[in-house]
Amino acid sequence: MTGNIERKAHGFKTTLVHVRKADITGQVIGVPPLAEQRKIVAILGAWDEAIAAAERLVAALRHRKRGLMRQLLIVDRESGQPARRFPGSVNPWRSERLDQIFARVTRKNSTRNTNVLTASGEHGLVSQAEYFKRVIAGEAIENYYLLHRGEFAYNRSSSDGYPYGAVKQLVGHDAGILSTLYLCFCLADATYDDNFYRHFFEAGGLNHGIYSIAQEGARNHGLLNVGVADFFGLHVPVPEPAEQLRLAKFFDTVDEEINVAEQHLALLRQQKRGLMQLLLTGQVRVPIE
Repeated sequence: MTGNIERKAHGFKTTLVHVRKADITGQVIGVPPLAEQRKIVAILGAWDEAIAAAERLVAALRHRKRGLMRQLLIVDRESGQPARRFPGSVNPWRSERLDQIFARVTRKNSTRNTNVLTASGEHGLVSQAEYFKRVIAGEAIENYYLLHRGEFAYNRSSSDGYPYGAVKQLVGHDAGILSTLYLCFCLADATYDDNFYRHFFEAGGLNHGIYSIAQEGARNHGLLNVGVADFFGLHVPVPEPAEQLRLAKFFDTVDEEINVAEQHLALLRQQKRGLMQLLLTGQVRVPIE
């Protein structure tokens, strides 16, 4: 039915489709027998129940991950240690300034890379062309920072779930470019594990430190007032290298479990859309005993 309405539409204004009332009320729709209607409702209702159960599972897994991150990755401000340690972990965590284990990245886009990146809370550093279906470049791209795979960028803008901005690692592309509003950096010492710090940053491990250096109410179009020197002067925990690897592998497994559940949910939703297209249009009839 929507296809017929779209064909009769006589103009667009932004996202508003102009149609006449008669174009809608004059549409002919198929009406199956009442018994078949009820059978279709029952079939689609079963998919709704499965989708709701899958949504609850995804929410529960995400909630569990947040709890595990708080316990295993976030250190107590007084003791400098996390609430829980892996069995066999003995040595206490050290604390180092960010600029002692990371180096700031300020390389300009001399190669004229055109893969403009943006920070997404859910997806990390993603290509604007893929995420927005267009590129939103605010300045000449040769002035952008060129980021390589594995390097990090701090987005100083607060967003949903990231009140103090977000630190994301470039994992989906070999290289990309970012606005100079981002603070970019990379590990300066190979003895540290970048995957561990990816999980640490995602856990909000810098939130308290950023809160302490961001001036209250000092925002410019949603941009947190976090200076370069203050940011790189923040402290981060440093577990033993072996413990970094164990923690990184553990949270990789947690993420994979969430990804599997999310893929299952997406398939259920796709199946329901397909069933609706077949059953509600009469392309496939439901047998009634």
